[in-house]
Amino acid sequence: MQKDYRPCLEKLAGAPPKRKAALVRSLLPGIEAALHSGQSLKDIWETLGNEGLQMTYHVFHMTVWRARKTREPTATSSRGTQDKPSESQGLQQAKVETVEGRDPFANLRRLEEDRPGFHWRGTRSLKTLVRGTEDTNDKNKR
Repeated sequence: MQKDYRPCLEKLAGAPPKRKAALVRSLLPGIEAALHSGQSLKDIWETLGNEGLQMTYHVFHMTVWRARKTREPTATSSRGTQDKPSESQGLQQAKVETVEGRDPFANLRRLEEDRPGFHWRGTRSLKTLVRGTEDTNDKNKR
């Protein structure tokens, strides 16, 4: 008693979308190819309008923007966002540790290690810098 619905679904999938946003999403690879070839979005809108797309430029622009935004992962603005899964794993591991094994300054050390640029850490005394040893009976340290 089971019918084969596949041909019906294939026919439905082959039909053009009823909504304009869905139509723009289906045309998005071609739109992006035209943009990469140097065409402007306004030229693409005018060409599609000549073929029968009834949509203002503002609506077309926003629809393309939304379709591109939802299709691309959020890491495309990748200013350090690619490391978030590993950071969340690190947080999960920190929860597992006991209270005695927890380092209260671990976050500060991690941030200091990852800080970009050159950071000089001065020595405590000139003797440490020159001789590599330090006098423990220094009056300034009392």
